[in-house]
Amino acid sequence: MGGALNVYAGAEALQHIRNQGLVADDIAMVLGASSGPKWLVLHGIDQYLLGDFFQARKKPLHLLGTSAGAWRMACYAQQDAIAAHNRLTEAYLGQRYAKRPTMSEIQATCRDMVEQFIGTQGAQEILDHPYARMHLITTQCHGATRVPHRYSQALVYLITALLNALHRKTLNLQFTRVVVHHPQSKPPLKTTPDIRTRHHPLTAEKLLDSVLSTGCIPVIIEGVKDVAGPGIFQDGGITDYGFDLPFLPDDGFVLYPHFAQRPVPGWFDKSLSWRKPKHTHYSKTILVVPSPEFIARLPYGKIPDRKDFSNMDDNTRIKYWKTVIAETQRFGDELATLNWQERVRPLPW
Repeated sequence: MGGALNVYAGAEALQHIRNQGLVADDIAMVLGASSGPKWLVLHGIDQYLLGDFFQARKKPLHLLGTSAGAWRMACYAQQDAIAAHNRLTEAYLGQRYAKRPTMSEIQATCRDMVEQFIGTQGAQEILDHPYARMHLITTQCHGATRVPHRYSQALVYLITALLNALHRKTLNLQFTRVVVHHPQSKPPLKTTPDIRTRHHPLTAEKLLDSVLSTGCIPVIIEGVKDVAGPGIFQDGGITDYGFDLPFLPDDGFVLYPHFAQRPVPGWFDKSLSWRKPKHTHYSKTILVVPSPEFIARLPYGKIPDRKDFSNMDDNTRIKYWKTVIAETQRFGDELATLNWQERVRPLPW
């Protein structure tokens, strides 16, 4: 394709772009995937979208994410989105942990991060935003998955992973997908045929806990209590790591900045090469992805990931992450002059 970014689109979005190009008002929704530190490779894309692409926005814009993707979307939905995104970046870079932190200790650090980037006014700003409609997905845990003990959870999640390899619907044995939505509207998601789903309105009182819960990775981070009704809530990526859901707005398209060319449906699908999103679900989606050539030029030839916490000391990790962030700033320049009609390609799977 050329350049630092690759652009892919589902059938309807592809036809639209090839016929008419793409402008900001064509976008009805932005998706943010679960990612852990991988979101840092999207930093320059986020900064461009927040600072330039959506600057004059007036039409409603749905924002939906899981895990770190929801954290990013919570920045998009604040009045000074760039400042919020900068606070998230600073807090995320500053993570430091003991050699063997407990699940509750990691949750406390994550809570501090969420408090930093949401700030004292952020929750109300998100609910009152003139055009942004913030949504997220969190996972309500049932049965043994609610137990806040690392080794017990690890065993249960291993069994769950084996069952998931047979069929994603087996996740219904342990989990409920909860779409926590802006009080004024729900996201453009008309059916959820794979996993039982319920909707719950976002409130100022529970907003911080909602955002925290969707980033609480099982076995690593303790879940959050009573986010959307009674119970334990954990990472939205359990059910929707990279999304295989029919996000099909009636008017407009879905913009999806992502770190990989093929999104993985759920957390347990990451090692299942045959588990791919349906093309019909991505008919209106536009993927913007760092190119393999760009990634190969990064330090260590890869994007940041959770293993960096154990494989690098803090200073080395932070220096590496800062270098990645600096490199992604070229994405803004590329997007500002991008000829969407020439660059877009069909979905790569």
